[in-house]
Amino acid sequence: MDSKLMQSAFSTFIKNSKDLIFVKDNNLVYRHASMPFVKMTGKKSLKEVIGHTDSEIFEDKSLAKRYTSDDIRLLNDGRDHIEYIEPITNENGNARYASTSKYILRNDKGEAIGILGITKDITREYMARQRYQQELGYLFELPKDTYAVCYIDVDDWRIISQRRQKILKGTLQECQTIEEMCEYAIQSIVSEDGNASEFYSHFTAENLHEIYSSGRRVISFSYERRLSNNSTRWVKNDINFLTDVDSGHLCVMLSAKDIHDIKTEQQKLIEAAKLDSMTMLLNHESTMESIKLVLKNEHDRQHAIFMIDIDNFKDLNDTMGHRFGDEFLIELSREFKKIFRETDIIGRIGGDEFLALMRNVSDKEQVEEKAKKILSSIRKTSSKYSKINLSGSVGISIYPENGETLETLYQKSDSALYEVKGNGKNSFTFA
Repeated sequence: MDSKLMQSAFSTFIKNSKDLIFVKDNNLVYRHASMPFVKMTGKKSLKEVIGHTDSEIFEDKSLAKRYTSDDIRLLNDGRDHIEYIEPITNENGNARYASTSKYILRNDKGEAIGILGITKDITREYMARQRYQQELGYLFELPKDTYAVCYIDVDDWRIISQRRQKILKGTLQECQTIEEMCEYAIQSIVSEDGNASEFYSHFTAENLHEIYSSGRRVISFSYERRLSNNSTRWVKNDINFLTDVDSGHLCVMLSAKDIHDIKTEQQKLIEAAKLDSMTMLLNHESTMESIKLVLKNEHDRQHAIFMIDIDNFKDLNDTMGHRFGDEFLIELSREFKKIFRETDIIGRIGGDEFLALMRNVSDKEQVEEKAKKILSSIRKTSSKYSKINLSGSVGISIYPENGETLETLYQKSDSALYEVKGNGKNSFTFA
C-alpha cells in the first residue's frame, strides 16, 4: 500500500478526531497531535507542541514527569501497548475521566520508533459505572436503617434482586412480581406526606421511562407504612434511576428506610409550634386555623363559639405580680381542658383572652351549661390563688345561626362579650 496515502489518511484522521491523540518519537519528542490534545496542554497551535517534550509543554512539571516516566516504561518493558483510566483536566480546566491507550510504533524490522497515544473522555460512562457499582453495593450491604432494597429492570419488567432485613422485629414483605410489589405498597400505606400512593398506582415501564426522560434521576417520598409484624412506622422511599452498564436497560433501585424517630420528632416540633408556650393551649393562629377547618368540614352541624375574657385580670398582675398572673393562667388553662371535650378546640388568643369551639351542639341549653362551667372554673381558680376575686365574661355565637364564617362568628362573640362587660361582668350572653 502506498505509504504516502497511509500517511495522508493518518494525518487526516488525527486532524479531525475529537479524541486526545499524540505521536512521539523514541526521544519522546512530539511529532504530531490532534487539536483537542493541543488545547488540553494549554497551547493554542500545533506548532507549539511539535518538536517539544512533556517538560517543555506542560506547566505542571510533576504531571510532565509522570507522562514521560510512563512512556519510558512502555518503551523498555517489551509490551506493545498499555491501557488505563486516569483523571485529566480538559481545556476549560474541568476535572474529567479518560481512557488512555498507548501503542508502540515499529519499523519494518520490528524496532520501536515511537509511541501513539489515544485518550478518550469517558467521564459519563465512568461515573455511570461508579454509580452502578455503588447502587449494587447498597443492594448487598443494607444500612442498618434500611428495611429493604429492590432492584428492577424496567425494560425487561422484572425484579432482578431484592433484600430485606428486620428493624425492631418488623420488615417489608418480599414480592415476586412488580405488580405484587406495587399492590402491597399501596395497601400498606397508613398515611403519607408525599405522593407514594399515586406513584405506585402508576408504576409502569412507560411512566418510568417518561420520568427518566424528563431528567429526574431520584424520587423520594415519606409515608407511614404497616410492616409485616402489623406495626406501623414512618418510612422514606428513595427511587434511583440508573442504566445497567452491561445491558443498557433502564433500571430502578428502590430502598425503604426507617425514619420513624426523625418523623416523630418533627411532628412534635410542628405540634409544639402550634401551642401557646405558657398555657400549652393552642396559640392564636392555630386556634383560628383549627376552627376554620371544623367549620369547613362539618358545615352540616351546629357549633358554638365562646369568647372568654378574665375580668379585672390587670388588678391581679398589678397586686401580685406578673409571675403570679402567669401561674393563674396556667392553672385556669388546665381547668378549661377538663371542661371541654378532646374533640373541642380551646386556645389562648391574647393575654387573658381565650377562644373555644364546642363541636356538634344539640341545643342552647347544652351551650349554657358549658358557659356556666367556664365561669365557675374562673372563680374556683381565683379562690386558690388570690384574695382578689376574679370572674369571667363570655360572649357566645352559634354556627350557622349567627354566621357561616369564623370572621363573622368571632365578631359577634366579641360584641356579646363586651355587652356582658358593660352589664357588670361575671356572666355570659348569646349574640
